[in-house]
Amino acid sequence: MNCKYLKIRTKNYNKYIYCNNPNLKKEITFKQCKNCRYKDYKQVKELKKKSKKLKKLEDKRYSILTDNLKICYICHKRKKDDLHELFPGANRRKSMELGLVIPICRICHEEWKINEEMRKNFQNEGKQKFYKLYSKEKFLEEFKKNYI
Repeated sequence: MNCKYLKIRTKNYNKYIYCNNPNLKKEITFKQCKNCRYKDYKQVKELKKKSKKLKKLEDKRYSILTDNLKICYICHKRKKDDLHELFPGANRRKSMELGLVIPICRICHEEWKINEEMRKNFQNEGKQKFYKLYSKEKFLEEFKKNYI
């Protein structure tokens, strides 16, 4: 029931259904709500769409750490579910642009969120690879932070 007037209340720790419609304002049952002539549905918000620029950037993601984007970079066993950026937050877009992306499976992704030491190791590996391809100055210019 998505009627905007339908409320669930409690009285003496017992739950009951209440219709908050200005014409009714009384305790009701689900069956009464289903057949109600005053039923009015809630407006559903649409999800915010990604900008075209971000969508294009996500489609063009590549990795400077690995050539095989089909299997998980961490466990090397399962097929990848996501392409994950090494540097989060405000540096996510820069990670995508500069190839600091790894393919990762769901199980390893959960571990990635929990294990900070593992995250730091992979960020350090990505940083070292970036130094070889570009330079240390370019890394500091782009990310403005030494992650390790």
